[in-house]
Amino acid sequence: MTRHLSPSITLALSVAALALSGCGDRSDPSDPSATPTATASAATGIAWRRGDVTDAFAEAQERGKPVLLYWGASWCPPCNQLKAGLFRNADFIGRTRDVVPVYLDGDTLGAQAWGERFGITGYPTLIVLRPDRSEVTRLSGTGDPVQVTAALDAVHRGSADIDTLLRRVRTTPGALSADDWALLAGYGGWYDPARKASAGAALGALADAAPDPRLQRQFLLQAQAVANEDAPPLPPERAARLRAALATVLRDPAEVRANRAALTYGAVALARAAAPQDAAARQRTGDAIVAALDPLFGDAKLVASERLASTVAAVALFRDRAGEDAPVPAALRTTVRDRAAWADRSVTDAYARQAVISTAAELLEEAGDAHGAQRLLTAELKRSHTPYYYMPALAELAEARGDRRQALDWLRRGYATAEGPASRVQWGVTYVEGLLRLSPDDRATIERATGDVIGELAGQPEGYRQRTRLRLEKLGKALAAWSVRHRGGETLARLRAAGAQRCAGQRDPQAAAACRDWLPAAGGTTV
Repeated sequence: MTRHLSPSITLALSVAALALSGCGDRSDPSDPSATPTATASAATGIAWRRGDVTDAFAEAQERGKPVLLYWGASWCPPCNQLKAGLFRNADFIGRTRDVVPVYLDGDTLGAQAWGERFGITGYPTLIVLRPDRSEVTRLSGTGDPVQVTAALDAVHRGSADIDTLLRRVRTTPGALSADDWALLAGYGGWYDPARKASAGAALGALADAAPDPRLQRQFLLQAQAVANEDAPPLPPERAARLRAALATVLRDPAEVRANRAALTYGAVALARAAAPQDAAARQRTGDAIVAALDPLFGDAKLVASERLASTVAAVALFRDRAGEDAPVPAALRTTVRDRAAWADRSVTDAYARQAVISTAAELLEEAGDAHGAQRLLTAELKRSHTPYYYMPALAELAEARGDRRQALDWLRRGYATAEGPASRVQWGVTYVEGLLRLSPDDRATIERATGDVIGELAGQPEGYRQRTRLRLEKLGKALAAWSVRHRGGETLARLRAAGAQRCAGQRDPQAAAACRDWLPAAGGTTV
C-alpha cells in the first residue's frame, strides 16, 4: 500500500453532502456537512455555505470579502484530519469570519466542473479567492495552524496573490512586507501538478530571499521535500546549507513541530540530499530526523493522525536503507504495532478515526505485519461511515499474498458500495484496472464492468470533468494497452460506442468531445 505515506496527503493535493454518521451533533457548523445557513462564532464553529459556490461569490461581492473554498470528500483521510484538527482550531475559526467559507463536496452536482474551473486535482484543497473568482492562495492544513491563520490575516489586510508575490521575490524581494511573507509561508499548493515542476526552484528562491532565518529553513526543507527522492544531487554549497538548516531545525522542538510535514514525508529526500555520497552520514541524518519527530507522538495538541505519522519517517528511512523486502527490526516493528493499537483503541471521534486508521494499517503492512493490517481494516468496515474506502487497501493486501480472487472481490465490493457520482467512477475505474491486471482474459467481465463505469455518467451533464475525466482517460489508455495483448479490439469497439452515447449528454461541447475520445482506438487483434 502506498497511497497515504507520501506528500500527496498535503492540502496541495478528498466530506459528504449528508451529515456523517457518528460525527457528533449534526448542527455543529464546524462540520462542513452541517446546515449552510447556520450562524457561527469562534466558540461554535465555521459557518460553512454548502455546495452553492455561485451564491458564495455573490455574497462575497456584496460584503467585500474573499471566498474560502474547501473541496473535499467524506472518505478522504486528510479531509477528515482537517475536520478533526484545523477546522476545530479556535484561531482558524475566528479568521473565517473575515471570509465567505463554502464547502464543496466532490460528489455534489457540478463539483467536478468547479474543480476544473479552479484547477483543483486532489482532495482536500483549500483556496482563497477574490469575489471576481481570481485566486489569491491555497492554504496548507498540515503545517502549524499559526501559519494558516497568519496567511488568512495577510489576505484580510490586502496582501497580493501568490503568483504576484513569487514574481516579486525574483525581482524586488526587499519590497515584500511581513504579511507577504506570511502568505508565502502558509502556501499549500506546491504539490499541485501546475506548480510541482517549478516548486523546488521557487522554494529555493524563497529560501534565499526570506528575511527571517526560520523562514529560510522552512523553505529549504520544503524545497527538498517536494523534490523526487531520486532527484540529482544538490550542488555542494546548497547541500551544506541544507545540512546546517536541518541540524538547526532538529535541535528546536518548536521548529520540528512547525516543519513536521516536510520532515515526515520528505525524510528520505532530505537525508539523501544532505549526505548524497556518504551512507553512514545519511543514516545519521535519518536517525536524527526520527529522534526529533518521535516526541510528536506524545503531543496531545496534535490530532491522532499527525501523532501516528511521527512514525512514518522511521519506516520510510529504514525501507530506503535496507530495501523493500528486508525484515523490519523488532524494536521498530513493536513501536508500529503499539502505536497502531493505540490509534485503534483510543481514537473514537469519527473524523479523527477516518484520518488515522488507513495510516495505521499501512504502517503495519510496511513493518511486515500484513495480517495485522488486514485485521485492522476488516474490523473498520463495521465502524466507518465510508467502508468502501478501505476495500482497495484490503485488495492490495490480498494481491500481495497471491490471492487474486479475494483481491478482485474486494475491488468489486468497493465499487458496488461506493457512494457519490465522482467516487463511484473512481472506485469503478480501480475495479476495472484490477481486472485488467489480475484477470486479463476475462473479457466479458472487463466489458461489463467498464460499461457500468461508463454508465455512471448517466444523469451527470457536468460529470465528465476534472477527477472523473482524468481517471477515465487513464483507464482508456490501460484498456487500449490491454486490447493489444489480449485480443480486445471488438470489446473496445463496443465500449467506445457505449461511451459515445453517454458522452452525448454532456452539457459543455468541449467536455462532450473529450468524453467521446476517452477510449483510444483498438490496437489489438479482434476476436
